[in-house]
Amino acid sequence: MTSAQEQQAQLKANKELVAEYIRLFYNEKDFDRARELLTEGFVNHHHGVGAGRDRTVETFSAAASAMPEFSLTVRRVVAEDDQVWTQSVARAAPGARPSVVVDIWRIEDGRLAEHWDVGQAVPDGSTLDEMIEDAVAGDAG
Repeated sequence: MTSAQEQQAQLKANKELVAEYIRLFYNEKDFDRARELLTEGFVNHHHGVGAGRDRTVETFSAAASAMPEFSLTVRRVVAEDDQVWTQSVARAAPGARPSVVVDIWRIEDGRLAEHWDVGQAVPDGSTLDEMIEDAVAGDAG
């Protein structure tokens, strides 16, 4: 395998790691299995969460109790070097007003080591399509 092929294989593996974590953690709420995908010193820059994989799991496990139907649907994934960026649609429950979320994940030794995120609720008078869909030639404006 060439260096370029190895790099592409690593980027693909990083994307798959993030997808697996999102599936387990946010959608299936399988926190024990998701915990295995985090480094012990995992740092979550999400407001109020802090450092340590246990802190992340405890915080979101409590949130899942309040919002058991919360879901995160990934729409775009970009990987470069040791980072994976996702753009997703978050919903507190089916039919709830969605938010668009961008997450940045840093991977270290095959595990998630760090996370940043930012989100925006779909404002009144706007649509999810306006915020997340690709512009189609001749359709913009």
